[in-house]
Amino acid sequence: MRPARIPFFIMKILLEEVKEVLLSFVFPASCAVCGNPLQTKEHIVCTPCFQTLKPLSPSILNQLKEEIKPAWFDQLFVALEFGPVFQELIHLLKYQRYLSLAQMFAHFLYPLFEGSYDAIGAVPLNPIRERERGYNQSALIARHLSRLSGWPIKEDMLIRTRNTPSQTKLNRIERKENMSHVFVCKKKVEGMSVLLVDDVITTGSTLNACAEEVKKAGAARVDIAAIATPVDFFQNDLDEKTARSEIPDIFT
Repeated sequence: MRPARIPFFIMKILLEEVKEVLLSFVFPASCAVCGNPLQTKEHIVCTPCFQTLKPLSPSILNQLKEEIKPAWFDQLFVALEFGPVFQELIHLLKYQRYLSLAQMFAHFLYPLFEGSYDAIGAVPLNPIRERERGYNQSALIARHLSRLSGWPIKEDMLIRTRNTPSQTKLNRIERKENMSHVFVCKKKVEGMSVLLVDDVITTGSTLNACAEEVKKAGAARVDIAAIATPVDFFQNDLDEKTARSEIPDIFT
């Protein structure tokens, strides 16, 4: 029997990660956030910058859960507060091809889970953005989480049925409407316990819409997870923030 071939897009991503590691040996490395030289065993970000990444408090997490209505998910997990250093790191992952950051983010998420899952899925990226970028950062994080945990990943569990405008300038009602009937679950999930992964959660409209489709496809349990969330606004004051254009463009 011939061995299974690795899909081209996965091979391309693996080669990018190998290139990133090799370059770190060839050229003197500096912290991607502050520019200071990296010490032995430091990678991409120095220890002082790394230590500014603040875990999300349970009270903020509970407040965010309460703001997402109606909730189609069973449990919500968020690792970090969205602060300046995280903003720089997620920008590097999304736009500068620092792909190994996906592995670091998966390590932040993994300790949050107490049980296990039958399948992991990622929030699908706008197809135009994915073609331009060459990858879906949430899918990269989900793959590394699968390797850490041993939980199977279902590639392309969800697909987008249409492209949607950026949510950056939308208020909470517009965000919910923007995500209505956008996703379809294409994989068999009946009776399964499923974990859905995204990079950043703001109002929860996107992850909740994904959870709705997976639940309607028959999943017994759907939990959602993101690396970080901003703590300076929630849905109840999103209208005001949108009007003042205070929502960073990174939330796209």
